[in-house]
Amino acid sequence: MESKQRQVAYKVPISAILNNPYIEQEGWNPNYVQVNGRQISRINLVATVIDKQNTGSLATLVLDDSTGVIQARLFNEDVKKIENISVGDTILIIGRPRKFNDQKFITIEISKKIDSVWAKIRKIELQKEFDLYSQNGEDKKEVQESKQHLNQYGVKFLELIKENDNGSGADVDKIISSSNLKEEEAQEVLTELIKLGEIYEPRPNKVRILG
Repeated sequence: MESKQRQVAYKVPISAILNNPYIEQEGWNPNYVQVNGRQISRINLVATVIDKQNTGSLATLVLDDSTGVIQARLFNEDVKKIENISVGDTILIIGRPRKFNDQKFITIEISKKIDSVWAKIRKIELQKEFDLYSQNGEDKKEVQESKQHLNQYGVKFLELIKENDNGSGADVDKIISSSNLKEEEAQEVLTELIKLGEIYEPRPNKVRILG
């Protein structure tokens, strides 16, 4: 028990879990993800729930923190821990990285619904250490250019999404046609809003505002 209590739950982005080696150990030594020279066997993650499934003995949350998407799972009696969590919620989880059939996921120890502003705060916390500007092949110049584009049109798009959300999300095609932008330009704005955690896709061709 003492060794478990000493294991730190490290704050990491999902991309760090997905893009770094998963090391399996023998005996009672915990498996871990090797990140920046650290052996991370427990994770402190803030992310948005973009899907939820519950079969009774297995509950799965699909989580997105704008750097990547990963599943978080609970088994048997523990599925009750996420009864009050819904798609669109921002949550904080403490859990352990796992890997099965080449797919990485997280087993949840603790889960808590939090205000969506904490997702932005967490990203700022992790930005320098994990160079989040460079995720998915983007460099700082590209990010700055997209931010300028977003500043010009982002507020308008958020208003359109809010006006056209009937409870299950706003239709992407309708948002694009109402924006008076070319389809390619409108798609770029929507993509940046998703990356910044302002909106998410509850299902194909639908978008909703987070929070």
